[in-house]
Formats: sequence, C-alpha cells, structure tokens
Amino acid sequence: MVSGTNEAVSVPDVFKMFDSDGDGYIPANEIGTPIRALGHVITNTELTALMRSVQVEKRGKVDLKTFQRMADSIQPSDTNRQLKEAFEVIDREGSGNVNATELRHLLTTLGDRMTDDEFNVLLQELDIDKTGNITCSDFIYLMTR
Repeated sequence: MVSGTNEAVSVPDVFKMFDSDGDGYIPANEIGTPIRALGHVITNTELTALMRSVQVEKRGKVDLKTFQRMADSIQPSDTNRQLKEAFEVIDREGSGNVNATELRHLLTTLGDRMTDDEFNVLLQELDIDKTGNITCSDFIYLMTR
C-alpha cells in the first residue's frame, strides 16, 4: 500500500516512483522506504538481512528485478499485530495511550523519518483526546493509511 490510498500498488509502480532520476536503480541505502510503501512492515535489521539474501551491498544499487525478488521474498505479515507490538514499546507505562508530541518525535527522528508536515496531515484525521493522547487503534490507523 502507498500511504494515503487503499489500493494495492504494483512492485514496478512503486519502483518507478522511487527511481527519482529514472536511471533504473534505487540506491540500496534508500530501499527501506519503497519496500515499506508496498505495505511491508520490516525493521532495519530485517531489511539488512533481506539485502544480504539478494546480494545487495548497502552502498550498491537495486534494479527492478532485484527489487521484485526482495518484495517477493518478504513473508506476508500480520501488520496490525506488529504495529500493536510497536505501540506497546512506545507506550512504556502500559496505559494504552501515547502522547502525540512523543509520537511525533519518534516518527520524525527515527528510522524512515516522516516530515512534520506529513505527521500533521495524519494527525488531522485522528480523534485525539483533550490530553493530546493517541490510542493503539488510532496508531494502527495512522500507520496503515
């Protein structure tokens, strides 16, 4: 899935979107974003192992054929379960809520970073309570839209 849509997008379409200069390659160090754009929930460690399995070096480039092999080799996952587990890590107190400010900090500074503007757009669609908290179900919605 590509953020903001409910339609599945093909591997070649996603590859084309992220091949910004049209040379037929995506830099390996940027491959996490297009893999995740396909709807895969994958950690950086899993991504590194995946790149190793298809013999791509971190400083190398990925062509469409290799990108297709990478996408095909990822096992379907229970995205909601994985996101629930991620939420539980963020929700250190086990309250079932996280503060929007803390979530903004995490999503805009770690991993494949969101911009503040992207986060603001997503927040506008959520029903955040008066204390600025986000529930687990809101978090899952936020991360899968």
